[in-house]
Amino acid sequence: MAHETRPLRFLLLHSRTGGGHLRVARTVADALTARYGDMAQVTLVDVLAEYAPWPLSRAPNWYPTALWGGGRMYGWGFRLLNGRRRVQAICHLAWPLTYPRVLRLFRDHPADIIVSFHPVPVYTISRALEWAGLPTPFIAVGTDLVVMHAAWVAPNVQRYLVATEAAREQLLQHGVEMERIEVTGLPIGPQFQRVAAEDPVAVRRRLGLDPDRPTVLLMGGGVGFEPLEAVARAVAAATPTAQMVVVAGQNERLRVRLSAIPWPAPTRIEGFVENIHEWMRAADVLVTKAGPTTIAEALTVGVPMVLWGAIPAQETPNVHLVARAGAGIWAPGPERAAAAVARLIADPAARRVAAGEALRLASPEAARRVADILWETASHRPLNPRPSAIPALLRDRFQRWIRVIRKEVPFLVR
Repeated sequence: MAHETRPLRFLLLHSRTGGGHLRVARTVADALTARYGDMAQVTLVDVLAEYAPWPLSRAPNWYPTALWGGGRMYGWGFRLLNGRRRVQAICHLAWPLTYPRVLRLFRDHPADIIVSFHPVPVYTISRALEWAGLPTPFIAVGTDLVVMHAAWVAPNVQRYLVATEAAREQLLQHGVEMERIEVTGLPIGPQFQRVAAEDPVAVRRRLGLDPDRPTVLLMGGGVGFEPLEAVARAVAAATPTAQMVVVAGQNERLRVRLSAIPWPAPTRIEGFVENIHEWMRAADVLVTKAGPTTIAEALTVGVPMVLWGAIPAQETPNVHLVARAGAGIWAPGPERAAAAVARLIADPAARRVAAGEALRLASPEAARRVADILWETASHRPLNPRPSAIPALLRDRFQRWIRVIRKEVPFLVR
């Protein structure tokens, strides 16, 4: 087999539209390296920024702006495009621009398996593999907990690895065959499972927090959504006995603004942090937007959640998943979120119940499962490429055009 003579090459495609796609891709890359060492050569590529035509190439920069005003316009567009025919029609229209770029991607990064952690390039890459006659297996790893947009659907995706049964159901509704879908959980790093076994008091000491004071962790996603400031102010006013940690993510402007506020209780302001698992374990309550990766990490750590917001259409199903399980509370807006946090801080028994439900819903082994599936698939790829499908496709299309012409305009072929 290929892996007996040389390392296997894994091409992982992501986009920096939000923090989740890259975080999941990196987690899987780390799992492949940890399990298979030097026999796994992993390459991560921001496929939209590096290979997509304009305006898709600018999507990572425009993403925070697209969510302005609570993301209502984004949610409207998300729902409008959530249909297989609509997605495929757009991909066909863009084909003359995208196909040469995908061929360049294949040339730049020869791979034994291609894995997409973002829905936008899936159909185009699937079609390009067929047109180029490449035998490379293509796998899609869903990065949402529930929603699987129609953009994920393509005929040449060998397998779909999704987070939950609800995500599987969405793909089935889009017409994907059941045998192509496997529920693995959403991949997160092993550090979240390890820190769950630690004493929160010890973790608070390590982070320089008051070990005996109730602790509230507030987050607004990887890009640091602006409503986090109003939520933090309300929580601080409602929980004067607690200490707060506010993580502003990559939003440096928000971090500076939060740092200048005279908070009524002990408060730490952080930007983007690499040890978010420790901050989650230190917290008695996590107050966050309903991002899928953050939720999956919090479930594994076992921290009760108060969800203060969600991107319309894409993240709102995550809210129902958490609330139905009893792992957290849906409390949109600053005032409702602050009231929910105050109730949980005052009720240790309710926090213990929510923490137990979170652990029950978690899938801490997801990264290992995904890595093993990718390795097995790459190991069994065909060693010899099949003949290119392009000539046959062109011949079939030419014959169809001739039949249409003869039927509709017979005087042209007399």
